Amino acid sequence: MQAGIPSTSASLATPLRMKVSETREERSAAFQLVHRVYRRAGLTADNQMQMRVIPHHLLDTTEVLIAQQAEQVTFTITLVRDGLEGLPSESLFAEQVAAMRSDGLSLAEVSCVASNCGDENKKERFETLVRMISLTIHTARQRGVDRLLLAVHPRHAKVYQRLFGCVPCSGVEQYEAVQGKPAVLCMHDFDELDRRRYPLYDHVYGHQYAPWQLAGAPMSLDEKEFFHQAISVHSDQLVPMAA
Repeated sequence: MQAGIPSTSASLATPLRMKVSETREERSAAFQLVHRVYRRAGLTADNQMQMRVIPHHLLDTTEVLIAQQAEQVTFTITLVRDGLEGLPSESLFAEQVAAMRSDGLSLAEVSCVASNCGDENKKERFETLVRMISLTIHTARQRGVDRLLLAVHPRHAKVYQRLFGCVPCSGVEQYEAVQGKPAVLCMHDFDELDRRRYPLYDHVYGHQYAPWQLAGAPMSLDEKEFFHQAISVHSDQLVPMAA
């Protein structure tokens, strides 16, 4: 979880560089950013490495997407494709995820969303959010994903539904691992939304990405061993898109 819809504090005078991460340095910066945001919101405990890493991050079916400005990671989203560890939201919405999986759908979850927070130009912050969601959607579709899932605070579910076509597919549950905050599971089905569209559909698909932006590079074994040290051993594995 994180506190509200993400924003970026740096001025967009310096162009943003958006892509799927490729290096240990890029992923370290992303995990540090998530840790800072979650700590500030009181959603995770501190750790010696000052990083927020979950078991899914060590799988080749998970990718960390980043926006960089002046070599600094200012925004990150983790795309978790269904794999050996399942999906993060199954800790709370196992029945709903199992039903979708049984229908033969290729699933992925939007997780670990974090950005530098500030009160600068709201238009620029919103544009960055849309561009990062666009990058996430393009990456997921290139990987053959049929449906994206995200767990959000109920007060934000309507926002994502109105702007990005996300549909609630569960009741509200209390998540004790993040101080009992409520969460609802939402889905973004590509085939359905290609037919009926949504307000930001053209904006999302209007952004085009070069092959190098979508390619990324998997973690090496050494990198996985390094990040394994930062994995939370507590039960706070649900990492929704917004608090």
